[in-house]
Amino acid sequence: MKLKELLAQGELKTSKILTKDIGLENDVESAMVLEAMDIENWSKKNQLILTSFYAFNGVPEDDLEEFFSKMQQIGVSGLVVKMDRLIKIIPKWVIELSFKYEIPLIKIAQEVSYEKILLTIYEPLLNYQTHILRTYYEVRQRFTKLERSYPSLEQIMEEFYQIINYPCNLKLIDKQQEIYFGKVPKNDVVLNRESLASGEFTKNDYTLLTLFSQQEGKTRSALEVSLFNPYSSNCLLLVYLDQPEVKETDLMIIENTIDVLQEKFNTEYLLKKERYERLNNLADAILQNTPNNLEELESLLKEADMNQYTFYQAIAFPTKTPEAQLIKDRTLNLLKTLKSKSIFFDHHNYSLILLNFDQEKGIAKTDVKRLLTEILEFHPAMTFVLSSLKRKHELKEILMECLDILNFSEEFYHDDVVELADIGIFRHFIRSEQLEMIDELVPAKLLALSQESYDLFETFYQFLHNNRNYKQTAEAMFLHSKTIRYRLTKIEQFLSIELDDPLQVMNHEIGTYIIKMRRNAIEKNNHPN
Repeated sequence: MKLKELLAQGELKTSKILTKDIGLENDVESAMVLEAMDIENWSKKNQLILTSFYAFNGVPEDDLEEFFSKMQQIGVSGLVVKMDRLIKIIPKWVIELSFKYEIPLIKIAQEVSYEKILLTIYEPLLNYQTHILRTYYEVRQRFTKLERSYPSLEQIMEEFYQIINYPCNLKLIDKQQEIYFGKVPKNDVVLNRESLASGEFTKNDYTLLTLFSQQEGKTRSALEVSLFNPYSSNCLLLVYLDQPEVKETDLMIIENTIDVLQEKFNTEYLLKKERYERLNNLADAILQNTPNNLEELESLLKEADMNQYTFYQAIAFPTKTPEAQLIKDRTLNLLKTLKSKSIFFDHHNYSLILLNFDQEKGIAKTDVKRLLTEILEFHPAMTFVLSSLKRKHELKEILMECLDILNFSEEFYHDDVVELADIGIFRHFIRSEQLEMIDELVPAKLLALSQESYDLFETFYQFLHNNRNYKQTAEAMFLHSKTIRYRLTKIEQFLSIELDDPLQVMNHEIGTYIIKMRRNAIEKNNHPN
C-alpha cells in the first residue's frame, strides 16, 4: 500500500505531513515502534517507523544525521512522530534532516495511542494480503480443474488470458513455436528493460519492458519472465499491460500460470524422453543389430511405422563436437521434411535418419544441400553423407555404408554432402581397417613435392583437375600460361616423370587427389566455428 493511501485511513486521517509531497508514493508493508538509535538492527525496507524521540535526547548531531542516513539506505517508508506531554513541538533539525534524506515526516497527536496507529496501519495491509492470497487460491482452483483434462499448452494459455484479461504470449524460441491470445504487438521496439524487485509472494524473476510501436507511434508496457525448463531451452512468457504499474494480484495470476506451465513442460519432456528412447532402441535394432530373419525385421519396421514403402535411404552426420550437438535437433527436424516416414538413430558420435518412401529415384545430393543451405553456410565444418538406395533386405548394409563414408570424409574431405559414388576408386579402401593402405598409392616424390613446394603441387593438382589443359589451369590459378608451363617443367624434373606418358600421370593423379583431400580434411577440421 502507498503511504498516501495509508494516511487517508482511520486514525491516521488526523496526522499532519511536515515534508510536503516527499515519499508519498513509498510502499508500506509493515510498521514498528522504535526508541533506539541502532535502526539497522531492527528496521527493514518499506517499513513505517513510529517514535516519540526519547532515544534522541542528548545525542550528538553527527549520530542523529547518521540515523537519518541509515533510514534512507534501508529504504524506510516514513517516520511517524507521536506527540506527548514531554514533546510539544518537533525540533527544527528533525524536519531539516527529513528533507535532506527525503524521509516522509508525519506528526501524530498525543491522544492517538500506538495501538490505534498500528491497527490503522495493519488492518488495510492485512486485508490487502488476504485479497492477494484469495486471488492466488481462486486462480489455483481454476487451473486445478483444467489440469484434470490434461490440457495442451494452448489451453493453458487460453485459460490464463481469460483470467488476467491482458494480451499474452508464450514463446518457445528454440522450437520456433509461439502461442498468443489477445492483441499481441508484433514489431514493437524495446526502449527500456527494468528488473522488478522480488515480492513477498513471487519466486520468479520479472522484467518490465517499455515498448514502442512504430506503427501506432506510442509506448506500452509488458512483463517478461524466462521459464527455465527441460522441455524448451529458450522460453519466454510475456504479458502486455495497459499501465506501467504491475499489480500484485496480476503477479499472483502469473505465478500460478507459470507453475502450471512448468508442470506441463516437465510432463512433455518426460514423454519426449520416453518416446525418444523407445524409437532410438527400435532404430538400433533395425540398423545396428539388424535381424537376419526378414519376419523379425518386418515386425520391427511395423512397430516403427517404417514398413509402408519399398525403398530406404539414410542421411548421417557426425555429432562429436559441441557445435554439432547444438544444431543436431534442428538438423534432424529439417531432414525429416524430406519424406513423411522417418526414424532416427542417435549415437554419441553421429546421428542418422532413415527415410522410407516409394520412389525408386532416391534423394539427390542437391536436395540435401538445398535443404541444409543455412546450416552448411554457418557451420562449414559439418559433413553429411547420403547412403545408396536400399530395399528391406539390404538394410543391414545401410548404417555401415554411412559410417564408412563418414570415416573416409573425416580423413579425406571431398564435399559437404557426400555419397558413395563420389568416392570412386577409393570405395575399395573405405573400411577403416583399409584406410591406411591408401598411403601406399602416393608416390614418395609426390608427397615430398607437396611438403617442400606446395605452390608446385597445387599447380600440378589444378593441371590434372582441369583436364590437363594449360589455358584452363592458368585461368583457374589467375596466372599466365607461360608460368604454368614453366612450373610444370619443374614438376616433371622433380617427379622424374613425363606428362605425355598417360600411365605415369594416372599413377600420380590418384596420389595427388589423396594428398589434396587429406589436406582439405585438416583445413575443414581446423576451421574456426
